[in-house]
Amino acid sequence: MSDTPLISVIVPVYNADEYLRQCVESVLAQTYSNWELILVDDGSTDNSGKMCDLAARTTSRIKVRHTKNQGVSAARNTGLNMMRGSYVAFLDADDLLHPQFLETALDKIIKKNADVIQFKTRLFEDGDIKIFNHLMPYSERLSRIHPILYSPEEACAKVLYQHKLVPSPCGKLYKAALWQQTHFREGIRYEDLDLIPLVLRKAKYVAYFPLKLYFYRQHGQSYLHTFSLGRADVLDVTQRLVEAFAHEPDLHRAALDRQLSANFNILTLIESNRGRIGDDEKEEAMHIADSCWQKIKELRGRSLRNPHVRLKNKLGIIASYLGGRRLLGLLSRS
Repeated sequence: MSDTPLISVIVPVYNADEYLRQCVESVLAQTYSNWELILVDDGSTDNSGKMCDLAARTTSRIKVRHTKNQGVSAARNTGLNMMRGSYVAFLDADDLLHPQFLETALDKIIKKNADVIQFKTRLFEDGDIKIFNHLMPYSERLSRIHPILYSPEEACAKVLYQHKLVPSPCGKLYKAALWQQTHFREGIRYEDLDLIPLVLRKAKYVAYFPLKLYFYRQHGQSYLHTFSLGRADVLDVTQRLVEAFAHEPDLHRAALDRQLSANFNILTLIESNRGRIGDDEKEEAMHIADSCWQKIKELRGRSLRNPHVRLKNKLGIIASYLGGRRLLGLLSRS
């Protein structure tokens, strides 16, 4: 398929030997065949590295790089430095692509003259046999459904307001040119929120296709409801977004609301996990909570008046006015 664009699929791999075979098979099963799969073994201590090497022996389209453990951002950056494609997609090692993901993404992105396309995501759990029923061809539905096209400003705002478009790098196809001299910040959490809004802002158009062609595996442990000091990285991330869009009034308002949401989230996480935070982290956690409350009081008025702010944030704002920090703490523990 030398006359068709090459698509690079980047997979960071760390101790994923339980899921990696299915992940690779979902790429091998693609109806579009001009792809390269880049497996970046991020210092795995299980059999993942060997599985990557075995996969590479089956086809020259699979490339492997073994590195010391540096985290998912560094692994993705390694993949970006290796890629040769005109387009790029990110896939996590425990997730799956629908067989028509690449074909559909490329077709729609070219027809819409877009630089990015995002699909809806279907969540599934280990042992969910029904997931394979959803990997059947979507041919008829694919021809009937048309992407929604957004300007870069609209797309970026939707990510920041947490409406329809998400900051995950996965579930999307990008023109590779968007990633020139652009890499994930290493050593932090929320590296996706830190970067993806800025990547979307560089696009000509961003397309959204409301069909579930990316399959995200949910695990038993609930990261969403636990607190660690590393999670406070989101406060720095959202502050950088506020600064990045300081000269674009609409996006600046959106970034301020995303900052408010981050402060609500960290404050309520700390309050709901008070009894589980270790003594060595408690003092710093309480200092972070105090800072979050001050930032909430600073930002809540403008978000309450902003018609684009989601209902969840507005309810949190109203609760903060009615009952102050104490009510937010009670609600977080209910």
